[in-house]
Amino acid sequence: MNRQTTALLAALCVMLLTGCAGMQGPPEDLLKRVPVIEIGKPEPADKNYILYIPGGKTIPVQMTVKGPLIVNPGEATTRIQLTQSLYLYKEWSSLDGRNWTHQAFQGRVAIGLAPQGGIVEVFVNRPD
Repeated sequence: MNRQTTALLAALCVMLLTGCAGMQGPPEDLLKRVPVIEIGKPEPADKNYILYIPGGKTIPVQMTVKGPLIVNPGEATTRIQLTQSLYLYKEWSSLDGRNWTHQAFQGRVAIGLAPQGGIVEVFVNRPD
């Protein structure tokens, strides 16, 4: 896996790991009441929608590196594919649109420097 791919997976992982375990799940009829928007399509004006990412679909992931140690901030975009479909609604995620959880992924991120340059490595897995 190249550096761009691993760095951008880190950004995706951080985005999908948000949540609050003490909250009640979304209503069972959520798919009937909230529009499902496939990734890459325009979002509704009210910004209330379920994001659908089909398994195997190539999706862009962008990462920005910036901060007080960085003279010139950098950006990179790569494309990844998920092994299975994923629905995202606010802080919730689901594989089937009916059973929702706060934890879409488990993962770890390693960031470092080596003689060849910066290294960002991301490992993403489903929770048990």
